[in-house]
Amino acid sequence: MAESDGSVSFYFFDLDDNLFFLPTKLYLWNAEAQQERAISSGQYAEVHDLLGRSGAWQEWAVREEFSYRDFRDEPGVSPADQPFCKDLLAAAQSPDSSWKGPSWPLLEHAAKSQRPVVFISARGHSAETIQAGFKALADKGILEAPLLILGIYTVMNPEVRKALGVTDQNITVPSLKKLAIKAAVEQALEKYGSAPPHRFGISDDDPNNVMLAINAMRDCKVKYPDKRFFVINTNKEHYVKLEVFPMLHPVTADAQGKKLLSQPDGQ
Repeated sequence: MAESDGSVSFYFFDLDDNLFFLPTKLYLWNAEAQQERAISSGQYAEVHDLLGRSGAWQEWAVREEFSYRDFRDEPGVSPADQPFCKDLLAAAQSPDSSWKGPSWPLLEHAAKSQRPVVFISARGHSAETIQAGFKALADKGILEAPLLILGIYTVMNPEVRKALGVTDQNITVPSLKKLAIKAAVEQALEKYGSAPPHRFGISDDDPNNVMLAINAMRDCKVKYPDKRFFVINTNKEHYVKLEVFPMLHPVTADAQGKKLLSQPDGQ
């Protein structure tokens, strides 16, 4: 798991449409017509900025507890029997591989190589539910080995929000994920030591989340300049892996070591 210098590669993952495509539905509400509309998480990512605006989605809106009810745990149901676990197993046992998201090969590598993983998701399930889902995949041989799970940040879970120190209920999901990324880095350094030159990478498919992931990794790079930080954008045609560098790195400054956007002498 660790390299000869003691460093470790940490894999941070968003779940839906990044690791896998699940049949879990979101529910939009049309107050004028008093009706709901079920859409997939992929569809939601495409239209959520259009909700309430002039056009086809003007009458549709999100209601917090109503819209995301299938992305939460059902009270009184064991973790292994929660909708998340059922949806995950149903997808994974389908005859083709269309359920696998763009970051699935990275998760397979993490399982095989026993790299520590962190899940950062807009879902609201308990950590036990997420663990149960991935344990079932390993038990059925869909993953080569059980995952080495370092942390689970389902940021719409009240306990997770509390642990992140969030008190304002109006905070956005991307902002919550940014807090979770930084908390996960601290968690990793506390467990595996802050001295080695560790590597951290996060993959996400939502453009808004990707931008704040870059911001989070930038903040971490400033705090821990000897570590390496990566962001993988898995949003369809925008798929790209980025590394965050300090501003004085040759990538972002000239060979003479001048700061980026430095003024010519005398100006």
